Amino acid sequence: LKEIFGDLAINIYHKGSTSVPNLMAKPIIDITIEVEDISKVNQLNKSLAAVGYSALGEYGMPLRRLFAKGDPHTHHFHVWDKGHDEIAKDLLFRETLIQNVVARIAYENLKQKLCDQHRFEPDQYTMGKDRLIKEILRAENYNGLSMVFVLHESEKQAYKNFMNEDFVQNKSLVLSQGVNFIGAISLNENGAVDRKVIRCANEQAEKLIARWLETREN
Repeated sequence: LKEIFGDLAINIYHKGSTSVPNLMAKPIIDITIEVEDISKVNQLNKSLAAVGYSALGEYGMPLRRLFAKGDPHTHHFHVWDKGHDEIAKDLLFRETLIQNVVARIAYENLKQKLCDQHRFEPDQYTMGKDRLIKEILRAENYNGLSMVFVLHESEKQAYKNFMNEDFVQNKSLVLSQGVNFIGAISLNENGAVDRKVIRCANEQAEKLIARWLETREN
């Protein structure tokens, strides 16, 4: 990966459960790559395919490119634009689980329970971890910004609340600061911002949106 990304890559990190000693984990390696310019990553798709990585695009998270290897998957790597707060969030969560035995055991117990309940339902498994992950991040005073396409029920409800609507547009996103939702965005058929509601004035959120519109995939 270092050879393929070259100078475009700023940092490469091991993240996820396999990066935490003594934590139960699925046999999938998760990697984060921070790059100078996310818009240049698609130029590497052919080179990455040659070593077994399939390009999955943003996969629900603006300013990210997701790649997967293996069938079933054995490796995921998440490429983020320079300085994106999702990088800091993943590293904070990793280090907290390494240092905090109580949090690590609670997380492992939940993972085992969810694995038993949703072995063949990956989305349910992932969403089942959401509340505890947020509790751990809240305790660590995480306050970063993130933006995701609306997929899960909590995101749908947040979108409806901000937009004061009873339905969710096909192309819609929600923004979070720390572990709390702070806004919602709907896009028109051409992909331009149709409506935007952000709690209070948030210059950093506006910059995040502008950067995504500048670099997003069509």
